[in-house]
Amino acid sequence: MTKSRLWLGACFMAGMLFFTSCSDNDKVSFPDGTSGDIPAQVMEAFNAQFPGASNVVWTTKAGYAVADFYWEGTRSADVSRNHTAWFALESGLLGMTERDIRFSELPEQVKSAFYASEYGQAPWVADDEVDVLTRNDASEVLYVIDVEKKEGGIETDVDLYYTSEGILVKEVIDADDNKDYQEYLPQTPSNTVESWLKENYPDARIIDLDNEDGGTEVEFISGNLKHEAFFNRAQAWVYTKTEYKFRNIDEVKDIPSQVIVALKSTSAYLEGTHVEEAEKYETEVSGTFYCFELEGRFDDDTKIYISHDGTVLQGRPNLGGNDSENTGTVVGDIEQFIQENYPGAVIIERDYDDGYLEVDIRHEGKEKELLFNGRNEWVRTSWDISIRELPSAVTAALSAEGYRIDDDEAEVVETVDSFWYEVEVQRSGEEFKVFIDASGSIFQVLKD
Repeated sequence: MTKSRLWLGACFMAGMLFFTSCSDNDKVSFPDGTSGDIPAQVMEAFNAQFPGASNVVWTTKAGYAVADFYWEGTRSADVSRNHTAWFALESGLLGMTERDIRFSELPEQVKSAFYASEYGQAPWVADDEVDVLTRNDASEVLYVIDVEKKEGGIETDVDLYYTSEGILVKEVIDADDNKDYQEYLPQTPSNTVESWLKENYPDARIIDLDNEDGGTEVEFISGNLKHEAFFNRAQAWVYTKTEYKFRNIDEVKDIPSQVIVALKSTSAYLEGTHVEEAEKYETEVSGTFYCFELEGRFDDDTKIYISHDGTVLQGRPNLGGNDSENTGTVVGDIEQFIQENYPGAVIIERDYDDGYLEVDIRHEGKEKELLFNGRNEWVRTSWDISIRELPSAVTAALSAEGYRIDDDEAEVVETVDSFWYEVEVQRSGEEFKVFIDASGSIFQVLKD
């Protein structure tokens, strides 16, 4: 789920102008099997950077000349590896390389972080081949590990993006097999944003930078943590979000004790949930607060917001700007899907969650959550309704089975080929979640 990217200024337009204005003496023809022309300075830079490269095939894309080739210059002693290199058409500068390594060649910090995560355990299996993205003269490196699992006859594939320190910065479920990593080309922030980063996070390394209609979103690494800063159209800072990874919430030293105490006093926490994620928000209009995502007994997620002084908040505070997080722009085909299937919907939040792009919308008076995979394909939509809104066939079927509804709300879920309700119930003192369709047919029951 990518948006328009900011990369190397106006490189694309400059590259297009270069094609039409330079003389024949400034170009050389593509090798056999390709078409078009590339500047001589690109060929010179390529030959200097990758002497002895073989099986070279050139294409052009987004203001870059892109070379796919084999090269033994930095390989291990076994076999030559496949490489891709992106050279800016205007300047001839190398923007990014992508190459393959064996899983065993990963830095130890990356391997340790991977094995400590859920993806390092069965039933997940890692591919032996890892993609390595190198940007900005080798100062920024991302390792992309492909893992997959098969459960219940369903295969799931996830791309995991790690920094050299072992920080997991992104998960993408069912990504396009032909991904070219174009969105990870070096990106240059505005002078205002760059100055803000240098002042507040001197060691910041930009991982991703997106231009949106509502402003600019920058993802970066600082202090071995992933941060996300949002700036409005005037490039003024609006908020910063910091993500924490942990095994036990008490291990997070940066979260004040009064916040942890308040979290543990909430009914959701006391009902046996565990903290799956924690984030800190620093905002211009609402100060500092924390968001905790709790996973319940039926894998239900609940978000708890707590202010810096330990006050439990009712819903997410105002972030400032246009009062929306990661909103305003989603990739075109996703926005089209939303407008066609949920006419009049307003996007209120957009974020990545467990490998999916999660888009929250307000539609027909309800907040609905849509999930899209790495191919921008819609996966499911879910939203809460009151028990009074359940179809009579559903309540009758539950009653006939001796179930008593145990909550004030139920969840509606729709997918490409299914539509059902998830209802928490009790029977004989035991708790269950029942999955039931609109006709009253129960197709799954989970016991607490």
